[in-house]
Amino acid sequence: MILENYTQFGGIHPETATYTNILASQNVLAPHTKRPYSEAMILGIAGGIGCGYILWEFKKYDSAILVMGFQNKWNYPVEFLQNLSNRLGVQTEFKETGGKQTASKQLTEVIENGRAAIAWIDQESLPYFHLRPMYNGCFGHYVSVYGLDNDTVYVDDRAQTPVTVDSESFANARARIGSYKNKLLTLQTDTPNDDLPAAIMAGLQDCVAYMSSRSQTFAPPTYRKWARLMTDNKNKKGWPVVFKDKTGLFSTLRSLHEGIKLFGTKGGGLRLLYADFLHEAATVLPNPALKETAVQYQTLGKQWMAFADSVLSDEIAPLAETKRLLSQKYALFLEHGNTKEAELAQINAQLSNMEEELNPNFPSNNDEMQALFAQMQTDLTAIYEAETAALDSLKVCLN
Repeated sequence: MILENYTQFGGIHPETATYTNILASQNVLAPHTKRPYSEAMILGIAGGIGCGYILWEFKKYDSAILVMGFQNKWNYPVEFLQNLSNRLGVQTEFKETGGKQTASKQLTEVIENGRAAIAWIDQESLPYFHLRPMYNGCFGHYVSVYGLDNDTVYVDDRAQTPVTVDSESFANARARIGSYKNKLLTLQTDTPNDDLPAAIMAGLQDCVAYMSSRSQTFAPPTYRKWARLMTDNKNKKGWPVVFKDKTGLFSTLRSLHEGIKLFGTKGGGLRLLYADFLHEAATVLPNPALKETAVQYQTLGKQWMAFADSVLSDEIAPLAETKRLLSQKYALFLEHGNTKEAELAQINAQLSNMEEELNPNFPSNNDEMQALFAQMQTDLTAIYEAETAALDSLKVCLN
């Protein structure tokens, strides 16, 4: 069964794109436009942005990956989605089970009842991600499921067209990560909240409270701490210590570029999408400060993009080629989904081969590496200051 009412595909950020398109499939309209909610508005009502930085080392594979969280409550996605639902007046039902058979039955029942569902999955377990096996179970993700047909699962995953997955791979992806094994979220939108100004204000207040923390895990001080680590020779997580022999630096810089600019962020660590929310919110709330703050977040998003581009230098051929291949990969998937499987597989094979080759043999000498770290420290310090200034402006919007 394939849901005929599920016709809006694609998006930017997995958590908000899935939610936005499911609301559209249930004909939930934004009060101010009488059209389906924009993803920017959904992000803002949910609480907007956050900060996060985790450096994962895979020493067995000469690899390391940088994971960044840019959304509000990035490490608590259930709370993020529940807060969003509460503000919109949407009832939620979370399903979870340890067994694949029960999980399959639950998903089938949801689809047969005429609703799409958000499913928690492992990226590496889905063929169209083309990740190296070493990353199995490492990276969680969210997709909308809107159809089941024999052994095929129909998925909405940021692309402008449907994505199809064989049922066995999908079941394995749902079951792989223990912390949210086989989790599903369905939305009941029979009595949505039409008080959009209140929902927007709740999202703004949440964002300001969350980002005003002194936490070095999910608030702006995260980036000040990261900046210090770029040249710290004593801290075991300092980059000169972690990358003393440059092993794993390539995959780290690739993941930094990819995480800021390409995967689920609209190019600037969600700051550009959040700026879109502030502009749209200004059409609902009579508050001129919203537009002024939106401009600051647009500038901040571009600052993040420039930082992402700089770490893969155009002056070093393999790094420039990595940047080109990543851009090509995402453009192809977002436009065509996995209907261009052969081309996607070829690009990803090239990227995997480069990772295996360059992780133990980064293409620069020690002096060049130290200069890169020093420049990254300067850039991150500037980003921290810009994040703080933008947050100060956001606080004014609450007055």
